[in-house]
Parts: sequence; C-alpha cells; structure tokens
Amino acid sequence: MKAVVCTKLGEPNLLEIKEADKPTVGKDEVLIKVEVAGVNFPDALLVQGKYQIVIDPPFIPGNEVCGIVEDKGENVNIPVGTKVIGIPPIGGFAEFVAINKNLVIPVSENFSSLAGASLPINYGTSYYALKRRANAQSGESLLVLGASGGIGTASIQLAKVMGLRTICAVGSEDKAEYVKSLGGDEIVRYDQVDLKETVKELTDGKGVDIVIDPVGGEVSEQALRATAFNGRLLVIGFANGQIPKISLNLTLVKGVSIVGVWWGRWTNTSPHETAEDFKELVSYVENGQLDIVPKNNYKIEETSIALENFLTRKNIGKTVISI
Repeated sequence: MKAVVCTKLGEPNLLEIKEADKPTVGKDEVLIKVEVAGVNFPDALLVQGKYQIVIDPPFIPGNEVCGIVEDKGENVNIPVGTKVIGIPPIGGFAEFVAINKNLVIPVSENFSSLAGASLPINYGTSYYALKRRANAQSGESLLVLGASGGIGTASIQLAKVMGLRTICAVGSEDKAEYVKSLGGDEIVRYDQVDLKETVKELTDGKGVDIVIDPVGGEVSEQALRATAFNGRLLVIGFANGQIPKISLNLTLVKGVSIVGVWWGRWTNTSPHETAEDFKELVSYVENGQLDIVPKNNYKIEETSIALENFLTRKNIGKTVISI
C-alpha cells in the first residue's frame, strides 16, 4: 500500500512516499480503507520529534481518518463495508490502517468523508474544551486565539451550536475574511490593536468568559488579562513555539481558572464520555448544525507541504489529504 513514512526525525520535507505492508487485523481491530485523512499541527511536531510523545522512526504519521471497513477481527461487530471515522494512534497517512474497534465511529454511507476526517482532532478537542473543561453556557462570550486555524475554526462553529458569542483574534486580513465567512461575531486584528483593550471594549468592560488558546506566547497573557471575573483560559497548545510565563497573581485577583486541555489523553481515560461527545458531534453534522468543509485538500504526495504550512503559520482552516 502507498503510505507517508517518517524514516528520519526532522523537517516535513524528509517524509517519503513509500510502499508499505498492508496491515493485518487483530481480533479487536478493523481494517479501514482510508479515503481522507486529517492533518494537524501535532503531526508536524511528531515528525520532528518535538511532540509530547516521541516515536522512533520508521513510522506512518496521521491519527484521524474516514473510510470504509475492509476487514475486521473476530471480536468486532461492525460489518465490512461500513463507513467509519477512525482515530488511530498513528498510521493514518496511508491507504489502509488497522484500528482498535473502540477508536472507530460508524457513520451513514452518505456522511461526507471530508467532514469525517476533519471531525476528530479539531472538533473533538474544541468540544471537549468548551463542554467539559469550561462548562460553557449559552450566552457566554468566547475569545478564540488563532481563530483561523483548525482548532480556532472548529471552536467558532461549535460556539454557534452552543449559543456562545465569539471574539476571533487573527493576524492578517485573509485570515480575518475566512473567519468572518464562518460566522465569527467579532474580528480582532491583534497585530494592529491592543488585544486586551479591544476585548474589554467589545464586552462593555467586563471581559470574556472563556478563552480558547492554541497559540501560546505573549498573546496568552494578554488574553488572560482580557478575561472576566471567574473566567476560564483553556490551554490547548503553543503553535507559535513559545510557552508563556504568566504571573499567577492574575488568577488570584481575577478569579480566573487556567485549564489544561489534552483531548488525546482524555479519550483514553474516559472512553464512554468520548463516545457520547462523538455521537453529539456526528448528529450536529447530520442535522446541519455543523457544516464542515476543509479549506485545504492535498494529495497524499503533498503531505510534506501541508505539514510545512503549519510550521510557517500559513495554514488557514482545516487541512486534509485525499488518499
């Protein structure tokens, strides 16, 4: 089978398109013929050896796919031919991937494969962050940092479903236009204005109730200072490469909670709750509340380009590769 293989840790251009052995299924696994695979910032970190988990080469990156069940183990009840969303630990950037049955979500045959491959990481993380870590309530305000990225765009769309008002922080005009097209309520060019003061003005001096932060760096403290009393800062990642150093007295005087969000670990520790959230996300897509259309659709041979765009901060919206 054709696969994207990391043979040496380093820049994405070191990845190779190679023929690899087609996986065989264990008794608790399904073999998926991959149609579309989602691409995310952690994939770019993983192939460099800079992610929280370091994997020794050779390996096939990629941990969200949508495709058709081609084979199954003896303990699996999902029929061959079923369309599914899969969340493999690795191995998604290939024509076939074997996945434990507990990491597979059956969907209807007319469910978009592009939407299916986009759903797990970005929408799963954002939904977990807002629903379970922030306990977001309809009517609250949400500041989205890195609003044009995968997490940002998912957060904007989910905020609409959950009844939240969004303030979307971006650093360029093309990103602002894209975020606006997704229904962002307020757009803030933090490269042109003071983020804290602008957010305060937009909230009548109160500040925002919740911050989604996949960015890190100096903007994290600015966002923290822009929160309301009893606000929540959701730490999802550090896309700009800098881990912020924040004065904890701010949490005291503002009553703010700084909350870590590692969705991948939570899926392992709370499988039943994860399944519940996925059912809700799939239903949002099926009933039209979520319209998931990835902005960037690459060929498998262009995977290194897709990953490089994350590292150079050129990526806008959700990115997938068609297998």
